[in-house]
Amino acid sequence: MPGKRGNPTAKARKPAAMDKMIADCVRKSRERKRSGETDATWRKDYAATLKVSGPSVPLSDSPFDGDTLRKKP
Repeated sequence: MPGKRGNPTAKARKPAAMDKMIADCVRKSRERKRSGETDATWRKDYAATLKVSGPSVPLSDSPFDGDTLRKKP
């Protein structure tokens, strides 16, 4: 048949930067858990690497606990 074409394949969509970042964070978190590192120790080590001007906010036991909002002086 002259008018019939093959199945067109959809072009691969370039993943968004946010999707890449989320996938990377999930992958790294799973690797840490496999190695035996706990979330609390990772947060403590990560917080120590941050450069903070002024007093730092107290570290919470979980990512959803604690005072994460700073009040203006």
